[in-house]
Amino acid sequence: MIERYAQAVDAAVEAGAFLGGGMCVIESDGSEQAYVTGQVHPASATDPGCLDAPRIRMRMASISKAATARIACALAVEGVLDLDAEVRALLDWPDAPALMHGVSLRHLLTHLSGLTDAAGYIFERPQSPMAFIEARADEIGSGQGPGRWFRYCNLNFVLAGAVLEAVTGERFDLLARRYVFDPAGIGGGFNWAGVSVEERACRLPIYQRYGDRLERQTEPEMADWGADIVWGDGRGFAFADYVPVRDTLLFSPHAGLRMSVIEAARLARLLGDESPAGTLQRETQWKFDPTAPNGSDCDGHFGEFGLGLTIYRAEPRLPGPLIGHAGHALGFTGGVWHNEATGRSAALFLTGSADLTDGLDDEVFYGAEELALMQFLFSERQSG
Repeated sequence: MIERYAQAVDAAVEAGAFLGGGMCVIESDGSEQAYVTGQVHPASATDPGCLDAPRIRMRMASISKAATARIACALAVEGVLDLDAEVRALLDWPDAPALMHGVSLRHLLTHLSGLTDAAGYIFERPQSPMAFIEARADEIGSGQGPGRWFRYCNLNFVLAGAVLEAVTGERFDLLARRYVFDPAGIGGGFNWAGVSVEERACRLPIYQRYGDRLERQTEPEMADWGADIVWGDGRGFAFADYVPVRDTLLFSPHAGLRMSVIEAARLARLLGDESPAGTLQRETQWKFDPTAPNGSDCDGHFGEFGLGLTIYRAEPRLPGPLIGHAGHALGFTGGVWHNEATGRSAALFLTGSADLTDGLDDEVFYGAEELALMQFLFSERQSG
């Protein structure tokens, strides 16, 4: 079987001129098989390096959102968190602008908040997520009230991370470790938090393609690798200086998770488990209605959505039923997926990709090479 996986990844990397790629499959019995190939750095680098270690960790972009949402689901099941409580109440935010009125944590996790990324979602300490939204309220709103319209928004998950800290009084990375990483068998972390300096050395920088040029986007060599948290530009931050709720963005709850492809497949398996939190997370919260449009489905990319989960139960281009989340940013292309019918879980990645959404306001459906890998992984022949 591993030979067929290798052939599929090799073909995708070659067809799309990617720098590298890989996949890991976990069968319903828990057996794991992984394969990676390609180069760590472009050929023009002094030492391109062969991508041959499946345990190498990388920034997996928006796949992070599924892990963040899983924390919320676990807390909801425990009775610690009310998903339908207003965010402004959970954050003790009496002066929240009008666009936040009626917005619940469930709205954030399902992209039904009415918020957009029009003003961005990255800011510097000591500004808090609340202060950021207050300062840009005129730009952030979509004009749609909460619960009415699906629009994919990174800011939702930055704010959701702050809510989780406000409700529990715990740092976001510790919540992720307890409710996601330890149960799934994941040694990685958000912006490297909780990962030892020695393990951080096995990291995959991500390069983005701009025509014939590849530019490094993550894991700069001169980063502060001994710090508790390593920000995307290489700056290090200490837990001792961390202020919960205000500083949650330092973990990048929307996109900062570093994992190996093996660990990513384990995340997919956790998302598909039959625990109360897993069942809650997979419940359909929103479904695109083509007869009376109720959101941006992005050509079927988001036809159905759970709590931080993309759902494909009737998408003809994909061999479902699949639940999971994709990641497309800064040269990373990939996803974590679980087949609800067969119990197969898988993760895939391609590096050195171009930005398919460049110049667009929304996500697009999967590129040809990624789509081919998804079809290969979950076709009846491979899953039988």
